[in-house]
Amino acid sequence: MRCGFFGSAVETLGKLEPVALAQHGAALVAKLEDSDRWVRVRAVEVLGKLESAALAQHGAALAAKLEDSEWRVRKAAVQTLGKLEPAALAQHEQALAKVAEEDSNGQVQIAARVVMHKLEPAAGHVDAVVARLEDSEWPVREAAVETLGKLEPAALAQHGAALVAKLEDSDGYVRWAAVETLGKLEPAALAQHQQAIAKAAEEDSNANVQIAARVVMHKLEPAAGHMEAGDARGERGQGCATCRGRGARQAAGGQVNA
Repeated sequence: MRCGFFGSAVETLGKLEPVALAQHGAALVAKLEDSDRWVRVRAVEVLGKLESAALAQHGAALAAKLEDSEWRVRKAAVQTLGKLEPAALAQHEQALAKVAEEDSNGQVQIAARVVMHKLEPAAGHVDAVVARLEDSEWPVREAAVETLGKLEPAALAQHGAALVAKLEDSDGYVRWAAVETLGKLEPAALAQHQQAIAKAAEEDSNANVQIAARVVMHKLEPAAGHMEAGDARGERGQGCATCRGRGARQAAGGQVNA
């Protein structure tokens, strides 16, 4: 059971406001070396709640976690470093670039690409994320889809066709993520993919994908009854997001969901 893994001290500190939390930075840094991987993950994540100036004081300790044996710790370290202001972040550019190119885990590589994009917006890091849409592992494809969803709508629109292709992915959770990411497009750009999304709403084998697609279709056709159909599908479908969430499946190393 993971509930007790994080360590009561770390969880308690995580409830503090940033100013108060800053007084306990050293205690959190000490937890970065805990033997429990989940404690290390949470310590990194809680450090990420600090204000940028306070966080920068622990940049070296976080950069060291880019070499952690647990990929979740490395990913959390990348994402937390990404919260630094550009000047402070640049001090760790070499280490982050190495992760983006060489880390053994695709999700960690993608996270590093996102951070590197902040430092080198014209260096093709987003293109590297797009390439991961065809990765052989579903968590990597899903992470790539979700990462694209963090782009500004205009930038996201450039990758609309690639995302639509993921509506045909063999994994239901990748398709689910693709629908939700497409839903972040502006209406004019979204309308270009209406036919594909409508097909997902009607024909996808996964109830969660169908429901997500109906939510997106409602943005395009608010009077077409998509939400009512989605509610009915959810009542008799394969389960809700809370019960069958993608994150829970990743943590469990879940299997393909058609």
